[in-house]
Amino acid sequence: MSGVDNKNGAITQPVPFDPEIRRYFPNRDFPSYRYVPRLTPHPVKDPDGHSYRTTSEDIVSSVYNASDWSENADYLYGVDLFNFAYWWEAHEAWEGDWASATGTQKLFLQGMIQISASLIKWNVKQFRGMRSLSTSGREKLQKVSIESESFMGIDISQFTKRLDSFFSLPHEDNVTISDVLDISAEPLIFLL
Repeated sequence: MSGVDNKNGAITQPVPFDPEIRRYFPNRDFPSYRYVPRLTPHPVKDPDGHSYRTTSEDIVSSVYNASDWSENADYLYGVDLFNFAYWWEAHEAWEGDWASATGTQKLFLQGMIQISASLIKWNVKQFRGMRSLSTSGREKLQKVSIESESFMGIDISQFTKRLDSFFSLPHEDNVTISDVLDISAEPLIFLL
């Protein structure tokens, strides 16, 4: 499951925790690869990147209210990307909405972006960064849960429990995550 080959410690592509999980926006194909720092071309900066020459002007994004989450293609596609271990790409899918959001919606999206970034750090075994980002992201989601039990289709309490379980596991070089990972700790998003 980890993006590190335990035989030689080399960074590899992440593998989805559940490759059979439901897609929420199946109309959009996944990128040709998952971006992993130091392994794959940067998606927008490298000429070989899967989104090279894509600019913010190329991406048409409408401003959506949190209550319209089920109509927000970028948000739903971001959930799919997240669940299929395209964590950098999920972060990018949500960033446009985050930039235009306010209040609780902005806090929620920032938390989701930080959780995505923490999984990138986990994948490349940068555990200090993983812990910092995951803690910050979970704190933001906890603040959202005070206002609402569910937000943008996610049962925040259940999702943060999964995240808390996952990030409390022993994430060290000598631990194979698949040996200790319980299905209830898989950091996956299930929409209501």
